[in-house]
Amino acid sequence: MATTPSKKKKKNKKKTSTVQELHEHYINTMSRYPVSLKITKAKGRHATASKALDEGTTVCLEKATGFVVRSDYMDQQCHICLDDLTTKMACSDCKMVYYCSQGCVEKDTLHHRVCDILCQVPTIGRSTDVDPDLLRLMVYLLAKRQEEQETDEKEEDGNGDDIQSTPYWCVDDLLSHKENASQAFIKVVSDAAQRLILEDPDLFKSLSVDNLVTLACKINSNAHGLGDNHARNTDVALGLFPVGALFFNHSCNPNAAFVGLNKGQLVFRTIRPVQQDEEIAVSYIDLYASRDERRQNLLETKHFWCKCKRCASPMDVSVDRFLHGVVCTSCAQDVYVIPPASIEDISRGQTKLYSTKDDDVWPCAKCGHVATVKTVRDTIEQAQTKYRTGMTCIRKEKNYRRARKELEPLVYVGQKKAKLTTTDTSSLPSPPLQPGELHPQDSIRFNASIPLMNCLRYENDLKCAADVNRMILEFMEQQAKLHLPENTSEVSDFWQNLGELCDSVAKDYRSSNRIPLEKKWNKDARNAFDHAAKVRSIVFGPNHPKTLLVKKYITHPSK
Repeated sequence: MATTPSKKKKKNKKKTSTVQELHEHYINTMSRYPVSLKITKAKGRHATASKALDEGTTVCLEKATGFVVRSDYMDQQCHICLDDLTTKMACSDCKMVYYCSQGCVEKDTLHHRVCDILCQVPTIGRSTDVDPDLLRLMVYLLAKRQEEQETDEKEEDGNGDDIQSTPYWCVDDLLSHKENASQAFIKVVSDAAQRLILEDPDLFKSLSVDNLVTLACKINSNAHGLGDNHARNTDVALGLFPVGALFFNHSCNPNAAFVGLNKGQLVFRTIRPVQQDEEIAVSYIDLYASRDERRQNLLETKHFWCKCKRCASPMDVSVDRFLHGVVCTSCAQDVYVIPPASIEDISRGQTKLYSTKDDDVWPCAKCGHVATVKTVRDTIEQAQTKYRTGMTCIRKEKNYRRARKELEPLVYVGQKKAKLTTTDTSSLPSPPLQPGELHPQDSIRFNASIPLMNCLRYENDLKCAADVNRMILEFMEQQAKLHLPENTSEVSDFWQNLGELCDSVAKDYRSSNRIPLEKKWNKDARNAFDHAAKVRSIVFGPNHPKTLLVKKYITHPSK
């Protein structure tokens, strides 16, 4: 008699632990997009394609629950629409909020709630060693919470043209990973939280220090940066987008990307075709980093151990082996396979490169020839030393000539410095494999290429800089041939950069009245800008300011 209820009880418990209901708000919010929201025991919340999707399809557009302009850009962007400030209208009291127009002033429904405490945030941040941007975002999120509590607004039906900001209660669904945060972080944020509560007891009503620490951890684990409409790799604002954070999981081989828009919005778009029922995933890290580096980054910043298909695939058949590998001295067609580190290794700051005995051996992925761990390690360490020396020359010594000398051997693989004759990287031969050397696709070589290009640009050696830019794009295209994404914001940035370099060379030839060469380089510039526009039309959208910018460059070569 006692056994049957016990079995039923266990069965019911198992059922409730694996099957959860999605809140109606999420279903209504995402109903306009070709996605299905799901919750499973294996993946938790996630989104899949409800039908086959083309590249460049919008799968979510979300307005932040709260966002702030970063301190470095405080007086450069409007704090409501994020447009560039040509006319600055600042709050005369706190002088910490700027607007582009009276219209944006009137749209700011939260500032009167936070004006007084914003004046204290810089001081609190300095005295407690907490990023003031984090504190400002916490303040705005809690002002949003207070506003919702006071107005008791009903949920929007989602039929209007305007995207409504995600309500604060959705923040409660986000994971904080507070248990993984460092004690030092918990301590300083707790100190700052106490100060905030004392400054404005009404805003933080019914909230404890622990509640504020949890919110800070949620921001650290889930916030997205919002880039400006001109610069590359520059986040001018920071926002919390609960829907995107909850349903678009990470993959080291993503099929979608997120892009910041004006008005504190974040759009998720497919960057390659997606099959029906395929999970839609984005990446939060450098796709061209080694597996150990990616996993370490995600463990430290997002607090999870990546088990995506790319990270879970055997190393000897994965693209990752080339990103951290030495070419076989026997067949010279593949690399010696370095095993990936375990979560225990990464947690201790170790990798197999250093935790394995010197006289152990690693096999070539193609022919099985073996090399000792010490042999492989020495080759990689030599390259790392040259890279570190080059970066020190740039960052500390500002010695770009010496940095160039250190970095060039890492970038030019078994060949003399080539002359750029075309911007069509698909027609270029792959770099030769040099036995016993780093593979041409090694991440150290890629990481060295970017500062080398900048050194060459600094020295006004624009042709060589363009050559290295081409090599960077060729590296990315080789990765795409191995099934990594070919349409990313980074790819578009390097195409734009190549266009700018070619345009500068064309101007130099025009000044010396060498018309045929000017025309050639102008053509190369237009071709590069055209590539950038095609990629950005997919990643950012055809009407995004960054896409329109490079489209303008196509039709307006140097004059």
